Amino acid sequence: MVATTSAPAKAARLRALGADEVVDYSATPDWAAEVRTLTGGRGADRIVDVAGLLHESIRAIALAGTIACVGFVGNAAVPLDTGALFASGATVRTVAVGSRAQFTAMNAFIGTHGLRPVIDRVFPFDEAVDAYRHYAAGGPFGKVVVSHSHASSGAGVRA
Repeated sequence: MVATTSAPAKAARLRALGADEVVDYSATPDWAAEVRTLTGGRGADRIVDVAGLLHESIRAIALAGTIACVGFVGNAAVPLDTGALFASGATVRTVAVGSRAQFTAMNAFIGTHGLRPVIDRVFPFDEAVDAYRHYAAGGPFGKVVVSHSHASSGAGVRA
């Protein structure tokens, strides 16, 4: 698995969580080319695009790979090279909030398989504004949680 990040400390944590390779996109702006290099020119079979950089994800995807578009950062979308999209043979899927039934099914799957998300920090409900500020600062690694029943537990990864 190849992961991307913009911070050396986060890169170390990604490796500790099992990433085979980590590309620091602030040090390597052409991260799509680096993904291709790290995969022997093949590209990534699956990409989870959380920033909305679909034009770059298309450059990094393997032939007939799948790109899941989860998020979008910024105000202006970059025009897509439709030739590159068709040449890639990639499947592009948007990921959005699902129904209550899908949420219930997801939680059952998580419980059955013992999956545990990486949690950056838990804030008590009365510190929700601080939680949003922490998230907006761009430093969190993992989920930022606002809890109605827990005292602030500080930073820490729960794996």
